[in-house]
Amino acid sequence: MYFFVGSSNPTKLNAVKYATQEKWPDAKIVGYEVESGVRSQPMTDEETQTGALNRAQAALVEGRRQFPDLNLEDCLGVGLEGGVTPWKDELWSTVWAAVVDAAGEVFTANGARMKIPESIAKPIIEGGEMGPVVAELVGIADVRRKQGMIGVVTREYVNRTSEYGAIAKLAVGLWYGKNWSKNAK
Repeated sequence: MYFFVGSSNPTKLNAVKYATQEKWPDAKIVGYEVESGVRSQPMTDEETQTGALNRAQAALVEGRRQFPDLNLEDCLGVGLEGGVTPWKDELWSTVWAAVVDAAGEVFTANGARMKIPESIAKPIIEGGEMGPVVAELVGIADVRRKQGMIGVVTREYVNRTSEYGAIAKLAVGLWYGKNWSKNAK
């Protein structure tokens, strides 16, 4: 299996590896820098989901371009997008994963919701982006390519790879199980 990921960010590539290694231990995971088509800091669930889907579709195109001789059934595009979304009077994190197969079928999953601490939420609401905001607050360069905000606020109890990996695994699992009803009684 080939999983073409719409990012070269190591945490996202490792998340897809985490999501697929049990079923496909020899899977090839190839990242591509593609455009999400949304703001660098998605501000709603809809925008975050759109970014994940755009990344998955673009990654599949790039992967098919780089590996034109692969069996289409052995290729998936995967997009992961983190964003924020308002809820009540608070700002919450949100993560979306999208999987696209060669037939154009789309499978999405969402999760990892948590209230964003006020010291991070306020600068985001004022136009900042989560990664740089957190990096400045804690003095960790390029935190989004490492543990992410989730790793900072949980003191590495949960990190960005495991957070994104669980959601990616669900989206890939939805694709894998797409014909489940054929076996239902």
